[in-house]
Order: sequence, then C-alpha cells, then structure tokens
Amino acid sequence: MFKIFAFLKRNAALSRDEFRAGLIGYHAGHSRRMRGLRGYLVNIQTEAGAADALGALHGDLVRNQPADFAGAWDGFPAMWLDSAETWRASREPEATRATAEGLVIDPDRTPQDGPFLFDPAPGQADRYRSVPVAVEELVILPVERPERRLAKLVQFFRRNPSLTEAEFRRGLLEHAALAATMNGLLGYTLNLRDPDEDAALRGVYPDDDWRYTADGRAWRRDFTRSWDGAGELWLGDLNDFAAGRAAPRLHPALCALERYLFEAVWWVAVDESIVVMPNRDPAPAFYYR
Repeated sequence: MFKIFAFLKRNAALSRDEFRAGLIGYHAGHSRRMRGLRGYLVNIQTEAGAADALGALHGDLVRNQPADFAGAWDGFPAMWLDSAETWRASREPEATRATAEGLVIDPDRTPQDGPFLFDPAPGQADRYRSVPVAVEELVILPVERPERRLAKLVQFFRRNPSLTEAEFRRGLLEHAALAATMNGLLGYTLNLRDPDEDAALRGVYPDDDWRYTADGRAWRRDFTRSWDGAGELWLGDLNDFAAGRAAPRLHPALCALERYLFEAVWWVAVDESIVVMPNRDPAPAFYYR
C-alpha cells in the first residue's frame, strides 16, 4: 500500500489542546472523506515526551537526536491508500451527502481551516507548512487493540552511513524480529522513508506551493534527511516499555544491533487517535471507512 506520514506544526495562536481538538475534531472529519482512503490515524506528540517511558534505559536508547526535531512538528497523521495514483486522486470529492435528489457532493465540505490550524506558509497566507513523507510499511506484529486507549512510542532512526542499503535492511529486519518478542508489546510496525522526498507531493500540490519553493525544499530536506525510518510500538501502558525492553534476553542484543545499524536513534511518545481503521485487505466493492 501507499502510506504517508504528514508532519504538521500547530499554528502558534493555538494551545496544544486546541490544536488537538481542531485536528481530530474538525480537520480529520473532512480528511477522512478523501477518495480511496484506506486508513487514517492521527499521532500527536505528548507533552511529557518519551523520557519517562525510557526511564533508566534512556542513555542506552537515545543517541545523536537532532536538536530541533521534536520542535519541528506537533503531530503527524498516517494515511493509507492503494497507490500513489490513488493518493493523487484522493482530493476529488465524492457524492456522499443524501438529499431529496439522492447522493450529492457535500457543498459544506470546505476544509479551509489549514492555515489557521497549522503553521502558515511564509508568504502564502492561504496555505500552511507540512512535510508529507511516503514510507514503506512492514507490519512486524499486527496491532491487538483491546477496548481501551493504547500507549504508543515511535522510534526514529538514521542509517549508519558505513552500511549499504542491503546491509541496513537486512539488519533492520533482524532487529525488528527480535524487538517484536518484547513482553507487553501489542503491535509493531516498521516504516522506511522513501528516498524520493517528493513522492508524497508530486501531482498533489500545485507547482507554486510553498513546499516547492527554495525555502520549502530546504526546510523539507533538512527535516526528512534527519531520519531514514521509524518503528511504531503499541503498548497497554508506557510503563510497560522499560520493563519489557530491559529483559536480559533482549536489551544487550538490541543495543548491539542499534549501535551497528544507526548513526542516530531517538524516541517520541504520541497520543494516537483512530479516524479510519487501516484496511490492508483488498478494497471492498462498497464505500468503506
């Protein structure tokens, strides 16, 4: 499938809670209607961060984190579609509003809140800054979702430049298979960033969009090249992580692999809201969300 992480920074006029309400309560209500959408989750950085979850393991697990990484975004929706072509066509409206004449395109679907909800684009008051990134998804451990809110950690990493792409991928899969056996883990997905920094933009945004300006390209490049992939880990509680990761059978082996694989590695705690449950099976013949 074609999966996208869209990194967004909130408008400075909004508090963290106002941003959360605006993104999940209103903006996502429009975004979930994108044509061909197969899944949509919203991840918002927690105010406390990941330090408490890592506990005494912090020194072993964090290395060379970019100084401005966490400050560059407040949340990132994750979206699934069948293909890049489906993504490019996703903004074409569909008839989903029932009227006396049957289904029509909703005239009230006007998702123009972006510049007020997100960080406005310099010199383009009607647009906002974002970094959409295409990723290759590898589901290592399918998520088991009990009827309650789960905790989530995201491990970002940058490849050791001494490794070839093949060596890096082989080592990542070894690392993922071992990490997936951690006690308390309810799901684990590995995401590898597409080296084509325009893969999630091409054919979606107009040529004069801020993302294509010299400033926009430089800003996107600096952010995306700071990481090569991200592992998503779901747990019943953040306190479960340190105990599970510290297991003698796991921690030394995972640390050794991380020193070998990563030039930089760091963790972010996020609150996840499910807007459209990801459906990776073949698309049904009816409207599905």
